Amino acid sequence: ITRPVERLAAGARAVAGGDWSTRVDVMSQDEIGELARAFNHMTEQLLEQRERAIQAERVAAWRELARRLAHELKNPLFPLQITVENLQRARHRPEAEFDEVFRESTSTLLAELANLNTIIGRFSDFAKMPRPQFESVDVNEIVRVVMKLHDARFRAGGRPKIEPELDLAAGELRISADGEQLRRALGNLVLNAMDAMPSGGTLRVRTARQDGGVRLEVSDTGQGLTQEECARLFTPYYTTKHHGTGLGLAIVQSVVSDHHGKISVASQPGLGAAFIIDLPGKQGDPL
Repeated sequence: ITRPVERLAAGARAVAGGDWSTRVDVMSQDEIGELARAFNHMTEQLLEQRERAIQAERVAAWRELARRLAHELKNPLFPLQITVENLQRARHRPEAEFDEVFRESTSTLLAELANLNTIIGRFSDFAKMPRPQFESVDVNEIVRVVMKLHDARFRAGGRPKIEPELDLAAGELRISADGEQLRRALGNLVLNAMDAMPSGGTLRVRTARQDGGVRLEVSDTGQGLTQEECARLFTPYYTTKHHGTGLGLAIVQSVVSDHHGKISVASQPGLGAAFIIDLPGKQGDPL
């Protein structure tokens, strides 16, 4: 009697652990056998329901992608249309006036085309995130490289100043990771922090050794976020910006997840925000 019950208990534990394909052998026609058949029927239904849910999520995701892409592309297309119409009207003006309109219009066209290219690039990046290629990388060096790429923005005049601050762990901070993907994720966090400080502020990047792995923290002194905004930040296409695609932080989360890490955000309105990433030292190590 106890052996069939033990098999049922083991099957229940397997299902609770996420293995919904678990089946229990039916060895008798008594109450225990009936219970085993009911258990197998339940797991079959769970699998079918999960497949239906996955399909529904995929359809919803594609619909949301199409809606968001149409919305993002429409925003720069309107000024493009207006600019071309202005050029058409200006062709009958005196040459000096036309030259001025032409210069302004071409500047607008180039800016909006660059905006379109950025939008398409973000969607493309999110759609084809490759599997990480793990190797030994120095997280401190990745931070230095990314911050160097944004050095011109930090030093640029004519706009509110953003002051970068680095607080890096001593020496090398090596982990097993895909260096290119970490650079992309950190770059998105840096851009996000700068966008959060339109009036200027301080952007801090900190690294530390953490339980055999590393902790990477990017913080700003911007407007901060509500609890509701924090809860939705990593949802694809959700954004708190007027000009954002809502994909930057989703890409960051995807990279962190592929590295078996964790990401969290700490923020309060008016007190800035801090994004904290914990990564294992070696793939397979628990956090």
